[in-house]
Parts: sequence; structure tokens; C-alpha cells
Amino acid sequence: MAASATLNVKYLYAFPSALETVDNKPQLRLATSGGADQFPHFFRGRMNYPRRTADMLLLCSLVSRTRFYDPTEIRERILAAADPVVTSGGERLRFEAFSVCAGAYCRLDLNPKAIDGDWMGRGTTNVDFNPPMRAALAGVLNSETVGLNVGADGVELERSSGSTVEKKVKLPVRWLKGFVEVQLYQSRMKPTIEVPAAELRRLLATVPQHQSWQKGSTAYVVPAGKGIRLSQRETAQSVCIGAPGRLKILEDVLRHAQTVRIYAGPDGVSGWELVSPECSFHFILSPEANRGFSGEGQALTHLASSGTEDVLAKLRAQLQWQAKIDEEALGKSIGSDRDSVLSSLSVLGTRGLVGYDLSEGKYFHRELPFDMELVEELQPRLQKARKLVEEKAIRIASKKGENVDAYVKGEGAEHRVLVTESGAKCTCPWYSKHPGERGPCSHILAVDLMTNEAEGA
Repeated sequence: MAASATLNVKYLYAFPSALETVDNKPQLRLATSGGADQFPHFFRGRMNYPRRTADMLLLCSLVSRTRFYDPTEIRERILAAADPVVTSGGERLRFEAFSVCAGAYCRLDLNPKAIDGDWMGRGTTNVDFNPPMRAALAGVLNSETVGLNVGADGVELERSSGSTVEKKVKLPVRWLKGFVEVQLYQSRMKPTIEVPAAELRRLLATVPQHQSWQKGSTAYVVPAGKGIRLSQRETAQSVCIGAPGRLKILEDVLRHAQTVRIYAGPDGVSGWELVSPECSFHFILSPEANRGFSGEGQALTHLASSGTEDVLAKLRAQLQWQAKIDEEALGKSIGSDRDSVLSSLSVLGTRGLVGYDLSEGKYFHRELPFDMELVEELQPRLQKARKLVEEKAIRIASKKGENVDAYVKGEGAEHRVLVTESGAKCTCPWYSKHPGERGPCSHILAVDLMTNEAEGA
């Protein structure tokens, strides 16, 4: 699919984002879209640390408006659609966003210490971070009382008011596909290094702003005494990072963090968590600056899965906006084992129904405000695989347990697919170019679909 593909989405904003004085106090209101009722609130309260929270929200907005790959290129029609997703889960508020190039994902979690108020419901919405909004956030003082209200129809920072505004935007497809992929990557990450935030500041001071933006620039972060340094060599406790210059975006907010946790993920994906007592900021980077999460294809196998629909239905019925999902307790409640629950949660992640919290090592429930029925339509490899099955283009040479030897008709050739306990391989050109790094090819998917159908028959 072309990188410029978009989905037409109609947003209704209850008022324009603005800054004004109410009762002799500066108040800021963020306009959002979503919901059927007028201002149904999930949370009503205030920020306990206004300046710190405002800076973190500004960082979310900055990530959503940054194009790390070819950063000199500006695409206003894409930037205009960069609206973070906000989840009110009854315990904390989460703000999620992708960079314009979809190669970086961020999430800000405001924990109970960050906000004080009443939880009246749970849900997800979108926030409009327009220029006046960003200017207002930049002017917030720690001495101010800044109200924060989150609802299906709006996210209010009580500093303004206005009229209802209808706004139509184009939502980048890469966001929808990126959300599907990034949860799977995070679920396979492991905490590797933990250092004081000041140590990351020292490291970033040595990295030029645009160093290593482009393809092929890979380094490793390794422990160095009480701190960390960049290295060109992999070690037992190193974390691979593609395009280290992308971390410079964190520089200005590191003064708010106490600790930085660094996570190592599969295929060179890295995770960076800025930890303070009342909030945490997660920053997930793709293996290279030119690789967006939207094109990785790691979720394709889960999207193709159809043998666990009964477990998925039972599991979905148990989701109640939990900030932390207990797999063992959930398994007991639906009569399933922990491994089956984890597998099903991975599938639900591809449907936008759960996210993954690195700091907790657990999934959390949230429902993305997108039409998730479109997810499979946006996966050309999966569509091609289903067509191969329909056309009976697959020949199974042998099957012993999990081991499968099959042949799949391609364009002008027949490709061999070997499936073993260690994984699947194919002789097609696509697999030769991306051997297991960007999800399965259409031929491996087709064999998987066919064998699953045969087992379920």
C-alpha cells in the first residue's frame, strides 16, 4: 500500500481549543472528537504537577508531528491529522501517538499521583493538539490550578471555553496499522539496562541532532560504569538501536525523570521508559529510521488466526478497562490456561482492544477509536494468502505434527514452504529479502491458513 494512503474520518469537536481566563485563573481546554452525548466525562479533576504534565503532553504532540526519516520533508496534510489517542481506564490516563513516519511510538501514563479527581467512567477518545493548544501548554506554570476533564466528547484542560466545531480530517493508515504491530513488539521486550535519567542526558549531549537518521545506521547502547555509552559492538547486556539521533527528542524532558529503563526487543526494536513518581513516558523505536511499525507485518499470523474465536469471545467479555490484566486470574475465570490467554491477548492486540505496558509487563484494556474491521483490509499479504487458499494454489507434500513441507504457486514459479518448530521459511524473493524480519510472506501465511482450516474441519 502506498505510504500516502489515508482513511477518511469525520471528527466532531465540541469547541475550538483555546486559552482564556475563568474566575481570574488561566484555564486551558483541549477539544476532542468522539462520543454521542454532550461532554460525558470519564474523569474530572486537576493536574497535581501542571508544568511537568504539560511538558510531557507537549512531547507527545512533538512526537506525533516529527518525521524522523528524511526530517527535512514537511507534509502538512499528514501533520494535520496527528492526534494522540487518550484512554481513561479508571486508574490512570494514557496518551498514545506515533511519529509521522510511524517509526516511533510514544505513550504517556499519568498515574494516580499525577492527577486528583473523580473517575466516573472509562473510554477512549482523540485529542486535538492544535497550535494554540501547544502554545497554551507551553505557558503553564506549576503554581497554577489546571483542571483536567476527560470524556468521550472531549479532553478538557480548564483554561478555556468555546463553541462546537465540526472538523473533517484524514487519518493516516500507518497509525491504524502501527497500533496493531507495536503491541506485539512490546510484549516480547525485556528490561536490559536501568540508569539515572541524568546519564541519558549526558549520552545525548554527545549525539548530533540528525546523526544516524538514515537507513543502515545501527549502534548499541552498553553499560559504562554507572552510565551508558554508544558502541558499534554487540555485548551480552547491549541494546541495539537504529538511528540513535531519534532519542534527541527526549532531551528537554529528562529533567522531569528520575530513572530511565531501556528495553531490548526482537529484530532491533528498542524501548525507552522515562520514570518519575507520578508518570512514565514510553518511547519505542523501530529497527531503522526508514522502517515504520505500520509495515512490519509481525501481527499477520495473529490476524490470520481463527482457531481460538471461542476463547477470544470469552476473554473479550472479561475486559473491563483494566489498567493491568492478570493472565492467570483471567484464565481461571474463562477456564483456559495462561498460555492460551496470552496468545488470545496478542490477537486482541491486533484488533485494537488491548495495549501493552512495558513497566508492568502486562496488557491493559483499551478500545481504539478506529474502525478495526478495516485492519485486515489493509494487509495485502494476508489478502493474497486468502486468495491462494481459495484458488487451491497450495500443495502439501508432507505433514508430521507441526512440521509441514508445502509448495505454493507464485507468479511464474512454485515456491517451497518449510514449517518447523523453529519457524517457517520460503523460497520466494520477498522472504529472501526479509528472512523472518518483517513477518511471514503470503506463501507462509497461505500454508498456515490451509493447515489451520484442515485441523478445524
